[in-house]
Amino acid sequence: MAPGDLTASVWRALTDPGTVELLLGVAVITSLAGVLREFGLLDTMVRSVTRLVGGARLAIMAVPSIIGALPVIGGAILSAPMVDGLGDSLGLSRMRKAAVNLIFRHAWFFIAPFTPSLVLAARLAGVPLDALILRNLPFTAVMLVGGYLVLLRRARPTAAESAASADAGDTGGAGTARRAALAVFLTSASPLIVGVILSVGLGPLRPPIYLSVGLGLVLALILSRGHEGFRLLGLPAAWAGIQWKIVYAMAGVMVFSRVMTDSGASGALVSRLVGAGLPPWVLTLLLPMAVGFVSGVPTVHVGIALPVVLPLVHPDQLAAVTAVLYTSGFIAYFMSPVHLCQIFSGQYFGVSPTRLYREYWPVMVLMTACAVACAWAALG
Repeated sequence: MAPGDLTASVWRALTDPGTVELLLGVAVITSLAGVLREFGLLDTMVRSVTRLVGGARLAIMAVPSIIGALPVIGGAILSAPMVDGLGDSLGLSRMRKAAVNLIFRHAWFFIAPFTPSLVLAARLAGVPLDALILRNLPFTAVMLVGGYLVLLRRARPTAAESAASADAGDTGGAGTARRAALAVFLTSASPLIVGVILSVGLGPLRPPIYLSVGLGLVLALILSRGHEGFRLLGLPAAWAGIQWKIVYAMAGVMVFSRVMTDSGASGALVSRLVGAGLPPWVLTLLLPMAVGFVSGVPTVHVGIALPVVLPLVHPDQLAAVTAVLYTSGFIAYFMSPVHLCQIFSGQYFGVSPTRLYREYWPVMVLMTACAVACAWAALG
């Protein structure tokens, strides 16, 4: 690209309404996380959800899973504060907490019926959504089981967590204790719940994410009024909570994505792979992987790779091939250095991408082996 074209591409990326909304949303999300931690709402939330589900290991799997089942931009950082606190109660390292946040958030992308990339794949392939979800079930199972075995199997509650659980068990009937824990959780987590629900949308009402989470931030500040450190309406804590490094990283990702598109690099990559004369089953794996890794956006690899591969596929193989293509692209998107959730988690927990890879690579190996086996069975 000529310098003038490159400059124009960067400017378009930074001034795009979607980019502006994303950057404002990230700033508000990190501010909310800071307020939850500063005024003790996060600690209350962690204790109550642990008692509600019967242990920190189940809780640390459930929190990112619940948020991950919803198509919320910035979902990884919404779940990160709770994963952080629950990870402390299990004695997990920062790297392990970041990996847990990623794995259990994304395991549901294969079967959650309102995942945009899944809906897009079903429509492009002309496959019923329920049939595609059924084909994708093994991949969700592999990611959940693999994630537990690799990341949480050896995790044990700390002495403080064990004592808290024992105390909770002595305070009356299990049903009463769980109802009390649920009430405490809903109250302390209400800022997150409000932000998530409004981000997903209520009928025609779907405000920008910075307004959705902003309302959650206001609610968090109202709930924090009785805290001894609360002053000046909580605004100093809200401002201090913004993680500017994450905001800058998001801007860089959006610039990179726009430049890759405007320069024609993404299209050239697709053309090279298609023209290489690869067997259909190999192309089904490699094309979405290449696009997913470069773009870091799940809908992009679906939108680019499916129309290229589907003409090579017999109608009876559509559902199986679509599931493999979706999964292979997902694996590369998940590991992409420009994957927003990976950047969110890495920045929040202070972990570099290479150290994060070391934590979860066995899970991705299992996923890849499953995808290769399914591709070979369908097209080999």
